[in-house]
Parts: sequence; structure tokens; C-alpha cells
Amino acid sequence: MDRTVRLYEELSMNAHPSLHTVLYDGWILRFSNGYTSRANSVNMLCKPDVPDVIEKITQCEKRYSAQNLPTIFKITPVNDVLDEALGARGYSVVTPSVLMTAAIPGIASHSKNIIVQAGISTFWQEQYFRLSQTPDSAVPAARRMQNSILNRVLCAACFVDGIAVAYGLCVIERDFAGLYDIIVDPRYRRMGYGRDLCKTLLHSAAECGAKGAYLQVVADNTAAMRLYGELGFSACYRYWYRVKPLQNGISGPAL
Repeated sequence: MDRTVRLYEELSMNAHPSLHTVLYDGWILRFSNGYTSRANSVNMLCKPDVPDVIEKITQCEKRYSAQNLPTIFKITPVNDVLDEALGARGYSVVTPSVLMTAAIPGIASHSKNIIVQAGISTFWQEQYFRLSQTPDSAVPAARRMQNSILNRVLCAACFVDGIAVAYGLCVIERDFAGLYDIIVDPRYRRMGYGRDLCKTLLHSAAECGAKGAYLQVVADNTAAMRLYGELGFSACYRYWYRVKPLQNGISGPAL
């Protein structure tokens, strides 16, 4: 399991890059002006050393406080010792999530109503930010992060009567295709457009050589969990975030 977690954590960090990264004795501290917990948290790829875990937590708190950010740790199955230590220090559990995986051949298909292109266009970004209701203050950081992806990126838009109603992107690395930023206009949900978008993205990813797929979904998003399960995805492991609020009571983002 440790090697599996490390693989998908590396893939997901590369697919969702932070604006700044600090390496601290095997711990990965990510900073992105507060946009998403994923890009503003402490991550690690192996079990932490027990003797100095408290000292390391304290140092991380100082670094995030210096950036006026809440201290957030991403907890995976290899971080049980850290999770216990954070709980004892009053850190709250937020955003329990599931990393799901699937084999592409059983999912991929192509829909003529969906246009897939290489790279991320300004049009795609503007429409995604609009539908996801990304705050204007966060758009510059979000745009920089998307434009910083160094692996192959495929973006897709689903059109109905000439109107784009769904968007998503796929990041391909090491024969794995990660689905990210899948969103459907609320007026067109539960009509199969999200399903078609995912299938078409994976079809294009397979043409680029991808054989396996993965995605991350919030555990209480039952509609999304059901959709991905119907597509053939199954849970690989669960993860969550531990958050310590800032002195003024503001807690971290829950994405």
C-alpha cells in the first residue's frame, strides 16, 4: 500500500502544482496563496519519524503562519502517527476524500459533442472559473497553477446546441490519466454529460498511451461517487486534511 500511495500522491501533486514548494527533511510544504488545501498543505510520501514529529509540526506551523495561512496537513494511510499527533494538538479533520482508480479500456469512448484539445486555453479557463464560481481574487493563482502543469494535459468541453455545458481536464503521466476539474453547468446536470465527458477524455488519454486512470472525490459527494463507480472506478485509499485555524479564527479552504 505504501508504494501505491506514494505513486498516486506524486501523480496528483504534479497534476495540481503549487506556486511554491519547500522541502523539509522529507516533508513537502506547498504554498499557493491559499487556493485549495491540496496546494497549501504539508504532504509526505513515507511514514514520518516518530521522535521528531512534534518538532516538525511546530516548524511547519511557523512557516505557514509567516505566510498568513492556516497550517494544513494532508493525511494518507501512511501518516497514521502524524494524524494522531495532530489530533492531540487540536487539529480538525476536514474534507474526507477518496482516491479512486480504474483501467481505461473498460471506460473509454468518444462522443461527437465533446471537443478535446491539447493544453489549456484561455477560453477553457475562463469558462471553468465561471462555472466553478472561483473567486476573482483566486483566479490569478489558479490560472498560474494550471499553466504550470509540466505533463501532458488534455482539456475537454461538452456542447449542447452550440452551448458548452461541461468542462474537464486530464493530466497524463507515467501511463496514468488523472481526471481533474470535472464540472457540469447546474442546468444540465443528471443528463449524462459529465459521464460522456469523462469517457471521452479517457478515450483521448488512451490514444496518448495511458492505461490506467485515477481521480479524487470528496467522500460525501454521493452523486459523483455513484457516477465514478458506474464508470468502473473503485476506491484505492482514503485521505483527509487536518487543519489548525489561524489566530483570527479563519480556517483553511476545504477543496
